[in-house]
Amino acid sequence: MSESFNARIKRYREILSGIIDAILLCGKQNLAIRGHEEKHSNFVALLHMRAKDNIILADHLAFADRQKKYTSPDIQNELIGLCADQIISTLVQDCNDSRYFGFMSDEATDCSIKEQASICVRFFDKTTKSIREEFLGFAEASRTTGEALAELFLEQLELKGINVAHMRAQGYVDAANLSGIHKGVQSRIKERIPGASYVHCKAHNLNLSIVHASEEPLIRNLMNTVQAIAFAFDYSAKRVLFFLKKIWNRMQ
Repeated sequence: MSESFNARIKRYREILSGIIDAILLCGKQNLAIRGHEEKHSNFVALLHMRAKDNIILADHLAFADRQKKYTSPDIQNELIGLCADQIISTLVQDCNDSRYFGFMSDEATDCSIKEQASICVRFFDKTTKSIREEFLGFAEASRTTGEALAELFLEQLELKGINVAHMRAQGYVDAANLSGIHKGVQSRIKERIPGASYVHCKAHNLNLSIVHASEEPLIRNLMNTVQAIAFAFDYSAKRVLFFLKKIWNRMQ
């Protein structure tokens, strides 16, 4: 009985391993797991491809009870959630091991008209001797006031296991509810964690610089000319080919 029980465990572990590998491959390659029809999905196609070299998985897909195949959308979602928890747990551990970290976030409205805030951390990895920026997930914001977002950010970090007391930087765009020195997120977080200095988003700084520079006639005309040239080639394959030939001839 013991040997039979152990054999069943080994069998189902191998089956689950194949199913999880198919899900992970879709995630790594940014492929949709499910399509318009489940039987033609990427997930099912990958499973059957792997089953060609795996007798146990092939037998399971062909003869297993429909309710015990472990391939339903609900099981897929549960496995995806478990994989996500494992990845986030590893990232959080790496962040805490580095001791000090910076926090970054931005918020936007998604296609379902819900406000989503990104949760990201930046820290120094002592093992690889490099700076890492890691995305930990999205958090739905019911309100976008500085107070509400600050509470949401700290709550999400603590729920994931990050030691918020070691935050030494926070980065956002210049929206008043984020960067405000009195009621913004950065000021409210700094009240709780004095060492968390605010750093303006550098990419947004570049965007603002271009916007303000375009108010000058010379810069504005230059940008308009560059845009017109880009559009001239972007919408014509013949012009692009002619342009490439000219460049090639000059290089010769």
